[in-house]
Amino acid sequence: MGKSLCCGSKIRRFGRRRRQCFACRKTWRIRLKRRGRSKLRHLNRLIDLVFLKRRSLTELSRSLRLSRQALSYRFLRALAHQLKVSKPVYPSAVGDFVLLVDGIWFRFKRRPWVIYLIALKRPQDDFATFLDPVLRPGTECRQGWIEAFDTIPAVHRPLVRALVCDNFMGSMTIAKVNGWVLQYCHFHVLASLYSKLGLRRPRTVGSIELRREAYELVRTALTTPDESIREAIEFRLMTLANGNLLPFRFSNILREFVRRLDDYRAYRYHPALRLPRTTGSAESMCRMIRDMMGRNRSVATPAALKLWVTVFMRLRHEIACRPAQISTN
Repeated sequence: MGKSLCCGSKIRRFGRRRRQCFACRKTWRIRLKRRGRSKLRHLNRLIDLVFLKRRSLTELSRSLRLSRQALSYRFLRALAHQLKVSKPVYPSAVGDFVLLVDGIWFRFKRRPWVIYLIALKRPQDDFATFLDPVLRPGTECRQGWIEAFDTIPAVHRPLVRALVCDNFMGSMTIAKVNGWVLQYCHFHVLASLYSKLGLRRPRTVGSIELRREAYELVRTALTTPDESIREAIEFRLMTLANGNLLPFRFSNILREFVRRLDDYRAYRYHPALRLPRTTGSAESMCRMIRDMMGRNRSVATPAALKLWVTVFMRLRHEIACRPAQISTN
């Protein structure tokens, strides 16, 4: 059985799992174990309760009889462990891909920060897969989106054929440089016009009839299959925009819309890509992130925000995303 390390004396059995020195009677385990208390086993359960079952940390601290600070510490440990053991989710690099993007704003110490969300979608699929978020300081800008697009895996980047986004600054340049088809979101342009129709206080808004006419013309121009109708709508919208009856901001939206109408109708010109007409899937993810952060209110630094959002999106990496229904009538 050998000699003991303490006295060099003989060793004898001391039960099934221990041995004893014959001289000094010191005992030890034959299989050493890690010292200290065992690790907590409910860390993953905390993530499921907060992210999937929409429970707040304050609510859980009461039910678990822990202080808010203690539970926040345990939850951050759980997030760090989950980030270490999990991996980013990517679709298989086969076929073409469409990018759906959107940005969500936060503020730390009065400084703006933007989370850039990117989702990959195959034309034949009815769902999109989100990549890990990219957090950058400052406002949403072209350079921020360029850095975010650089995080797309090298095997997927050459397969991207189109970009679906709102009209953020630099979107046309980025799509042109990469050779992507550009599809602008219909909801954003309609929402910007709808908010200026004066429906709440129509008596205080001038040219309300012309505003409503322009709004209906824009809706028709987005979906009509007839190019002759589209050309007539373009002429009428430019007439309204160049007149003196509509306010400057409303007219400026109309001029920008006419100038980029081909990008709003890209889903009709490229039917094989089955482009969605809105960024609704990315907007839904933004709403879920906002809802999660609003329930907890325990993120005080950009690093903590990045940790929360990354783990959350790895758990909910897929979202429904159906293509636009192209009418021929």
